Amino acid sequence: MKTSVSLSVFPAKKGMPVLFSEATEENVAKIASLGYDGVDLFVDDPHSQASQEALARLKAHKLGVGVVMPAALAGQGLFLGDKDPAVRAECIRRIGEIIAYTAKAGGMVSLGLVRGNQSDDETLEAFYTRYTDSCAKLLEIAKPLGVDLLIEPINRYEINTINSVCECLDYIKQSGLELYIMADTFHMNIEDTSIGGMLQESFSLIKHIHFLDSNRLAPSMGHLDMAQYYRLLHALGYKGYLCLEALPKPTTEICAQEGSAFFKHMKETCA
Repeated sequence: MKTSVSLSVFPAKKGMPVLFSEATEENVAKIASLGYDGVDLFVDDPHSQASQEALARLKAHKLGVGVVMPAALAGQGLFLGDKDPAVRAECIRRIGEIIAYTAKAGGMVSLGLVRGNQSDDETLEAFYTRYTDSCAKLLEIAKPLGVDLLIEPINRYEINTINSVCECLDYIKQSGLELYIMADTFHMNIEDTSIGGMLQESFSLIKHIHFLDSNRLAPSMGHLDMAQYYRLLHALGYKGYLCLEALPKPTTEICAQEGSAFFKHMKETCA
């Protein structure tokens, strides 16, 4: 298993689960020095100088990219399941540009908050029809570039569609699309009956994991038995990233150090 942290190429807003805000030389060097293998990137404009410099710095420090996250587009009112065809089209166009950027980075793209919400005056099936159509269009862009698209289940307090890994698994099976799962133990702790049980049940579709404790901090900083889930994933043969898409609390450095210490200990224990 590989380890990573969340990094935004732009100044992160307060409350975002971004452990390192801005891909400065200092931040990228710090991530590498702590022993992490890579990052998850929050990107808004893949053409910006900051986005391009981020890739160069990551390469220089031999850090990989697990997932690129276009969550900033949701903050701009762009959603894949929006009722307005023009909004959906613009969201697809912008994510298409991020997919092309991700192909250069060697990562995958997460579709989380950008899927949007089901309206009160419509059925879930109506929302899924629009969302599935948008995902199919994105796959037409992503597949030729070799970029996998992942759905991230997000808890009910942030969005009202695909809250649990269980729901995500059902949606992917019903849609018939070549989509995968990005599991997040923080959200799973709220929505799924059993974190370990769902990791096992959906394992064949899981390509990336946000590995967080109950308080959205590094493993060992909350009350979940994160060592248990690490051992489970090790036994299942998981080869992807375990990413700290964590809040920078009490500070970025402390959270990142705690995560690094946990991962080093577990790697030695499971060797």
